[in-house]
Amino acid sequence: MRTKFIPLVILSLGAFSLMTLMSVSPELMQRQMIFWFLSLLTFFGISKTPIYVWWTWGVYFWKGLVFVLTGLLIFGQVTRGASAWIDLGGGLKFQPSQFALLAFLLVTLPSFSRFKMLKESELVKLLLYLLVPSILIFLQPDFGTAFLYTIAASTILFWQKIPKRYWNFFIIFLIGVITAGWLFILQPYQKLRITSFFTGYQFEQTAASYNARQSLIAVGSGQIWGKGLGKGTQSHLRFLPERQTDFIFASLAEESGLVGSLIVISLYGSLFFFLLKEVNRLKKNDLSLFILSVLVYFFVQVMVNIGMNMGLLPITGVTLPFISYGGSSLLSSMVLFGIIQRILLENPVKTHLRIT
Repeated sequence: MRTKFIPLVILSLGAFSLMTLMSVSPELMQRQMIFWFLSLLTFFGISKTPIYVWWTWGVYFWKGLVFVLTGLLIFGQVTRGASAWIDLGGGLKFQPSQFALLAFLLVTLPSFSRFKMLKESELVKLLLYLLVPSILIFLQPDFGTAFLYTIAASTILFWQKIPKRYWNFFIIFLIGVITAGWLFILQPYQKLRITSFFTGYQFEQTAASYNARQSLIAVGSGQIWGKGLGKGTQSHLRFLPERQTDFIFASLAEESGLVGSLIVISLYGSLFFFLLKEVNRLKKNDLSLFILSVLVYFFVQVMVNIGMNMGLLPITGVTLPFISYGGSSLLSSMVLFGIIQRILLENPVKTHLRIT
């Protein structure tokens, strides 16, 4: 049952995804079904692949990702305010930044152990592996993805044995990057979303508050049991923006109500609790850091998305994993959890037989 838990939760979340997309956009639902089929094949294929194979190709994967992200900044077309996608034709786009955490984990975990003190040269190398993709994604600019990646990847840094004198430098550098990003990279509308949030903008009749207000109306109108599949007025009358991606939780809450919302939240909660237990069980193994980083990434992503859908956090353009429409996000998520599934298969629970 332990090795079946992750697939069962993911499939349950997928059912909510397809159900909601079938209501708000049947055409996108058909595409998402294809994405799910390909992603599930990827998940089960990766779960059959030994871990050492991934470590062998980690450095090449990281270099390839950096090359692609750099190319997007130079030659990429701006779509929805960011140079983050590769146009595949036929209305399909691929977002390489979704694979940043995977690349970082594959290149760092085989080389750095949290059980020994890092040398200065090793620390510099680790920081380069972490910060180069983060800065490239931030420059696109894709603040949401850069934020999620940096938080999750920093988990590896915090668990390393690093001389204390370097922590002050890292904190000052991080503050400098955030300040520079605010002053020179973030667009005015992005700054407005963040600053106006603290003034209670979601309750005001302004252009900046439109997305948040429509989301709150959708969530609240669902009440206990929801309006029913296909009967959500906010999403079907297109008052709710990005109803299939950033605000799909509001679409789900409107049609499935509090009951449906709590089921989805419970599925995420059970998945996170399961991963936390596995991190504790494998705490003497560096592979536990892979699971921990993925746990942090998805926990923050779910909290930010649901929080902004309910007016509790600023709107950042972060999607809801396994539920929002999108092939790149789904595929990268399946790869990460496919590797976790393999880790569990290679590290089974030890049972002790008692002879009486």
